[in-house]
Amino acid sequence: MSENPDTHPAFDEARIDTLELKLMDLENTVQELNEVILRQYRDIERLQLQQEELLKRDTGSGSAANPSAQDELPPHY
Repeated sequence: MSENPDTHPAFDEARIDTLELKLMDLENTVQELNEVILRQYRDIERLQLQQEELLKRDTGSGSAANPSAQDELPPHY
């Protein structure tokens, strides 16, 4: 009776090694994606704070509602 190649121990070990390598690659990919997401989250938080500061500065100075005479001068003056 000949052995089925699918049940050979070396074949099983090779399949397990292949699966372990693929799993390691997937774990690395997930880690890299997680780092990208965290970096993007920090960037979004920083940009939101900057936007809030700019809005406060813009509304606090009143320059948008009442531009000064200097703001209305053309750039060549």
